[in-house]
Amino acid sequence: MLLRSRHLPNFGLMACIGISLLLISQVICASSELPSLGEDAPFNIERETKLGRSFYERLLSKGLVETNPLLDRYINDFGFRLLAGIDNRVREYRFFIVRDDSVNAFALPGGYIGVNRGLIQQARTQHQLASVLAHEIAHVRLMHGMNMMEKAGEIGNATILTMLAGLLVGSVDSQAGAALFYGGAAAGQQAMINYTRENEYEADRIGIGLLSDAQFDPQGMVEFFGIMGQLSGSSGSGGIEYLRTHPLSPNRVAEAINRTNTLPKGANQVEDFLLFKDFLQYASRDHLPQQGSDYLRALASIQAAEYQRADKMLGELYHRESENIWYGVAYAENLEHLGREDDAELVYRRLLDIFPGDYVLSLRLVRLLKLAGQNQAALVIARRLENSFPEEQQVYFELSEIYQALKQPALRLMAEAEFHRITGNPQQAVKLYDQVLKLPETDLATESKAREKRLLLLKK
Repeated sequence: MLLRSRHLPNFGLMACIGISLLLISQVICASSELPSLGEDAPFNIERETKLGRSFYERLLSKGLVETNPLLDRYINDFGFRLLAGIDNRVREYRFFIVRDDSVNAFALPGGYIGVNRGLIQQARTQHQLASVLAHEIAHVRLMHGMNMMEKAGEIGNATILTMLAGLLVGSVDSQAGAALFYGGAAAGQQAMINYTRENEYEADRIGIGLLSDAQFDPQGMVEFFGIMGQLSGSSGSGGIEYLRTHPLSPNRVAEAINRTNTLPKGANQVEDFLLFKDFLQYASRDHLPQQGSDYLRALASIQAAEYQRADKMLGELYHRESENIWYGVAYAENLEHLGREDDAELVYRRLLDIFPGDYVLSLRLVRLLKLAGQNQAALVIARRLENSFPEEQQVYFELSEIYQALKQPALRLMAEAEFHRITGNPQQAVKLYDQVLKLPETDLATESKAREKRLLLLKK
């Protein structure tokens, strides 16, 4: 699913999103005493997580989140490598890609960390992208966002409501809505940027440690600072969203250099970061030029419906590295375009032998089987996915279509309800559960599950 406009208006939208969220949380948590810093601080983690999740779901519902399974899995695997070094972690982090070409990244309460497509394209190595995610993880761990609420204490509820109005009435590409949203934040933005500047050093220090523990090269942080410096020099820091919310000073750069110079470079790793960047372009852009890596040119051929050319290029790549999931997925997809479904199924199943239970491959196989009319076979795999990945919206989309084809209306409605629950539309989910309860063919087990899920949503 692509945005109608790939470039949002230049009103600092994502920067203001983070600010507005902090202000909203002040209202919600006004009766709670603010905690001390730290991962184990005595703060209501459930409330914090609920706040972050609600805002993530709003971004999702507006089409701002990249939902391609291969890309989503990559960015989350990337993030969780960095989290492995955190002891006694109390937050369930969620990493996601934002469909926006501005250079930015941000951390929401509860560990929801977004990184813009534009920032990913500026990073030249996996270590540089890792440095950004590590820095945002550090902000969450140190609860900088929650403490910035205190700095925003002088901003009244009217300002917060104005900001919310801008978000709620403005569509993704609505200049008026974005302007209203930005204007409401202007009163408190400078105070928050100043406060952030005081904490960037601390987030860098923690982030560098996370990079080293995960065997990324800590020099990636210094290198990314250099990229940001070059961008600010060419466009002015006011045009780089990341520098508005993450001020970069000579002292900050010097301190990062001193810290990283004392650490090992990190272990050699399989470099699939460039394939990830190529696939991100393929998934999010309508027209790719026939230039770049062999992989990107092959993807451009698929996009241009030049399937025979893509078959030759991807076939060579896949047979050279048959364990490479990026090559395999693209090759199988192109085989589907050529009407060679049996060959595509064989590629997916061979990759699943190497990566048993893999979400992306299993989902692709479900779709292929479903299109071939093999709904019972597709259902078996889809139910496994439901058990292993109960919070993945696309699993329930596929299940709803399979149950529709199999003429099982109650289970179709259950799957649709779960889809709406996950995508931030609990009211629609409740309506669908109500429909399940009214169907005469609903069995006792499904009825009991519908009542339980309905009640949980009504209690939130």
